[in-house]
Amino acid sequence: MEEPVVLELVEVYRYEGFPEKRYRFHVKGTKIYINVGANSVEEAVEKAKKIFRNLELSKVVALARSKGGEGGEQKA
Repeated sequence: MEEPVVLELVEVYRYEGFPEKRYRFHVKGTKIYINVGANSVEEAVEKAKKIFRNLELSKVVALARSKGGEGGEQKA
């Protein structure tokens, strides 16, 4: 069964001259970060989840964990 994606909001920022805010999310348990532009936190979360699904990152995370890493992080 596929684990649900857990996103941690790391940063909210705005580029001068652009109308929307930028949101940076960390995928918990991995070294993956997803950056999106949105007008609200809710919209940003949905965009980040859509990117996660479209790139099929859950398969990458599952594969890395099955090889002994914690979401892609190598153990020494």
